[in-house]
Amino acid sequence: MRRRPIELRSRVGYHDLLADLRHPGCPACRAANRAAWRYLDALLWELVNDPETRARLRDNLGFCRTHAFMALSVASRQGASLGMAIIYEDLLGRAAEQVRAAAAPRRRGRRALPHPPRRCAACESADQAAANALAVLAAAEEGSEPWRGIRQPGRGLCLPHVSLGLRLHPDETESARLAEAYLRGEAELRAALRELIRKHDYRFREEGITDEERASWVRAVHLIVGEPTPRTPPSR
Repeated sequence: MRRRPIELRSRVGYHDLLADLRHPGCPACRAANRAAWRYLDALLWELVNDPETRARLRDNLGFCRTHAFMALSVASRQGASLGMAIIYEDLLGRAAEQVRAAAAPRRRGRRALPHPPRRCAACESADQAAANALAVLAAAEEGSEPWRGIRQPGRGLCLPHVSLGLRLHPDETESARLAEAYLRGEAELRAALRELIRKHDYRFREEGITDEERASWVRAVHLIVGEPTPRTPPSR
């Protein structure tokens, strides 16, 4: 017996996506950043002394680079300097153990060199939120609210998230929807970049540069690598 398809409005992340589409940029990035911020906020507020949480942080040497900097922002807003001090005093001790072990003489075998984690628990929260947003967009049929929302000016998936979406949703129809969510934004942005370049020619300087064109070079970086790590909690 075939499973009935999940109604679009009932999908996890549907309402978050609609809220995120009120803002310019990549909605999957916004969802991911908000989820990571919430994870770090909860950790620093109530889980600093939780043995299981601390053990996981110790084993992984804390957070990845992106979320370590986000944790600094979260802690600054929370006034959680003590929590960060407790966590990182422990992590520094663990890192010192790894450095000593790596530097110790050994007769055979490769050294296990210490390094900051490339992925962390905050990454897992972020990835799940992004995957939820991508699943809604992949299922959004023509005329639906998400379909209309992603076609607003200044919206679109970034390259990392369209790549993730295409990997998660290999179905031809769903892949086409996700690809279009990137390509429409990319075409709009390249048009603005071309105008910015053209208007720097002395022959066209009197035309004036629009706000969209003025911001296009910054948005182009975000489109290729994803939205930057926020310093304040991303709102819905």
